[in-house]
Amino acid sequence: MSVGSTLNQILPVRFLGFIPLFIGVEIVLGISILNKAGGVYGILSIITGHPLNFWQWLYNILAIFTLPFYISALIHLRDKPRNVRKLSLATIVYVLDTAIGIFYTLYFIYFWFSSEDVSSEEIEKRAEVSSALSSQSASIARELYVTLSTTIVISAIRIYFTMVIVSFTRALLKQDVNENRYNDSSRTGDDDDEQEVNASKGVLGEWKKFVFELEIKSKEVLTAFFRG
Repeated sequence: MSVGSTLNQILPVRFLGFIPLFIGVEIVLGISILNKAGGVYGILSIITGHPLNFWQWLYNILAIFTLPFYISALIHLRDKPRNVRKLSLATIVYVLDTAIGIFYTLYFIYFWFSSEDVSSEEIEKRAEVSSALSSQSASIARELYVTLSTTIVISAIRIYFTMVIVSFTRALLKQDVNENRYNDSSRTGDDDDEQEVNASKGVLGEWKKFVFELEIKSKEVLTAFFRG
């Protein structure tokens, strides 16, 4: 079974079954931008004296890193032909971001269970002198159930959002390929942007060149992938 036929079976054609994918992508990117903006506050929490471990630092830094790509994709979502390049890069970033998020979810679950194991041992030691053991254990069990259920639901939503973005980008790339068969206007737009980027100087200019190359490469990679 080819990649294309497999994707046709699993990727949504409408957001939530009845909303156009274009609007769905706007919603997904908007939610992602708000979510990633929290990474800035996470880093700034050091000012308040709130301790952050290595994994928390890394997660917040990654959130800040992905934020510009989501903002750029949302701003240029209606801007042809830039939207194809920018959404291609945002799609790859979003897929990687989702994978990292799932890893952190698994880490959180492991950390939670480890903490609960320690708490259970402490509770058992106090069982001889406390008659409230049963109610305390029940409270911990309920808290654990709610936390894990919420985490699983959020992860499932995130995976669905990823499928929405991938589906829309796939359709956008397919449309771009079909248009390029009859004219070269899309490539002309890329050439204009490339000339503008190459004319940029300084650190900002180097960053623009780096991002532009990533966009072109992302577009090529996804086009080849969806053709497979």
